[in-house]
Order: sequence, then C-alpha cells, then structure tokens
Amino acid sequence: MTRGGLATIDRGRGPTVVLLHGQPGTGASWDPVTERLTERFRVLAPDRPGYGRTSMEATGMSDNADVVADLIDATGSGPVTVVAHSWSGGVGVLLADRRPDLVHGLVLVGAACTADSVDDVDRLLNLPVVGDVLTVAGLVALGEVLPKVRRLAPRLPERFRDPFRATLPDQGVLGGERGALGRHRRTFMTEQRALLDELPDVVEALGRVRSPTAVVVGAWDVVVRPSAGRTLAAAVEGAELVELPRAGHFVARDAPDALVEVVTRYAPEATVSR
Repeated sequence: MTRGGLATIDRGRGPTVVLLHGQPGTGASWDPVTERLTERFRVLAPDRPGYGRTSMEATGMSDNADVVADLIDATGSGPVTVVAHSWSGGVGVLLADRRPDLVHGLVLVGAACTADSVDDVDRLLNLPVVGDVLTVAGLVALGEVLPKVRRLAPRLPERFRDPFRATLPDQGVLGGERGALGRHRRTFMTEQRALLDELPDVVEALGRVRSPTAVVVGAWDVVVRPSAGRTLAAAVEGAELVELPRAGHFVARDAPDALVEVVTRYAPEATVSR
C-alpha cells in the first residue's frame, strides 16, 4: 500500500520500526527482519524514491529524509525507531538531526555516513561516460551475475564458504530489483552523486544527533568496511558499536536475529531497560 507517497510494507502492531533499504533494494529486502519484528512491532518498510512500486523518481539523502518524515507523519506513528542500511544511513542521520521528534532510536547498519565509507570506486561512478559504463556493469553483476556465483559456495573448502556467502548478494537482498538500464540506472547514478555531494552534510549532522544510536557492523563487510563503522560510532555521542563476527554487508540476511535484538533495545518499549 502507499503511505505518504511511498509504496510501503505495513505489518504488525505496536511501537513502529521504519526500515530503510540501501542501494539498490526495496522494502522487501528486509523480509528476514520484518518477519521477526512483527511479533512485537509495527513495521513500515518503504520502497524508497526510484525503487520498486514507488512512482516518484530517485532523489538525494536530504529529500529522502523529508519523504520518510512525511511517511511517519502520514501514518501517525512517531516517534519511531529508524533502521537504515548502507546508503540510507545518511538519510537516517539527517532525519534524526532535523526531526528529532520523530526518531526515538536510530540503528545504522553498514552505513555510509563518514568520509572513510566511500572509496575510489564511488568516485569513478560519478565520472561522465566511465560512470555510466561502471553503473550498468555493476547493476548487471548485482542483479544477475553475483547471485549465481554465490550458489557455488558449497563447492568451496569449508573454511571459505561462510565468508563467500556473506560477501556476495543474493536476489533477496535486492528486494526483487533487477535490470541495469532505464530507471535502475538513473536511480543508481542519482544516488551516487548524492552520496558524494551530501556526505559533508551528513558528517556535520553526526555531532548533533541525540537520538539513542546503535552502529551495526558486519565483520566481513567489503562494501562499507568495519573501520568506517567504528569511525561512525565514535562520531555520534553515546553511540553503541555492535560488531557481528559472521556477517557481511547484508546484515538483515546474514544475522537477522542479532539485528532484531539490537532494534528491540532501541525501540520505545525498551527505554526503561537501556
């Protein structure tokens, strides 16, 4: 259903948890976590602008934060616990900074919120022509090639299987998103530009966030390195750093139970026990 302009999975009852997927993905990317949270919480998992069933085109982190605020206002669900993955980490930070009345708790998962969370590949993706070619190749790899490669894990020596699985995406973590042309390419490139253009605003906002915050890091994350998660946790006053030893970038897939435990501690009903 559509909530506040966003096609949104809306399930469960209780204090509200808003799940913001990364780049690419949809609200369905969170399914392993959603299934567990709905026993105690209302879960809102939108398809962000440019993705899935949401009709509006892709936009930057600041505008995404405004759209998510509209979603929370439209559902009358605030204050909520915001769980933001990867690219959406900046969205969660800007939302918590600008609308602290809406954010009870913030859980940043493999989040790209600091200067050391971007690398030379991110910069190459913003170059004319080269960026187009790399974007198309990357989307083909994410949507078609790497999920198939991941299925080869059982053929590897046992000690390599779990790190191999954790490193690569499957179709589930993309929430059904596929394709490398048209809307998908435009969305990816819009968000890549926003990542570099708006990252200084996100870094500045980190020092102003006062919502209780957890930073969740997968030890096998090769997209946003664990060291960037440590930098992020140090930048937010009072933030808790949670390092998961057998998870990669896609924590919702690799360690859903551990992630749900963190989210539960940052939900409204857990305030007294924290």
